[in-house]
Amino acid sequence: MAAGYAPSEVPLYPDLDTRDEQYERAQESAEPFFGVERYEEGYAVTYDLLPAGFQLAAPARRELDERLTRAVEEIVGDADRPTTEVSKTVGDSLGNVSFFDREESAREVAAVISRIALDEENWVTGTPPGSSGPDPRRND
Repeated sequence: MAAGYAPSEVPLYPDLDTRDEQYERAQESAEPFFGVERYEEGYAVTYDLLPAGFQLAAPARRELDERLTRAVEEIVGDADRPTTEVSKTVGDSLGNVSFFDREESAREVAAVISRIALDEENWVTGTPPGSSGPDPRRND
């Protein structure tokens, strides 16, 4: 999916049960988990490529971090778009930006993330956290 999502098309998980169901579906179908999640504190954007067995290549992760910083700064700096404190984590396989007061702001940021994080050309084979890769003593 090189094009990513338009803001209005980003999946929205209105509650934790829906989010958990979609996370399980992503794991069962070996696809990335992605979407806007609604919490009492506001809206969060999450991507997780590990269910698909991939992670972002280092150049793509750096580009995502830079674009995300610009997108968040633009929203936070706009007096017409209320925000509280917004934090972001951009990892090779898992990232999160939270919290936005408005669903529209979260969707806008999610669209930026999707163009990089969901582009399979930016993926490399993933290694689960705590793993150092394949066991060199095994012939799989």
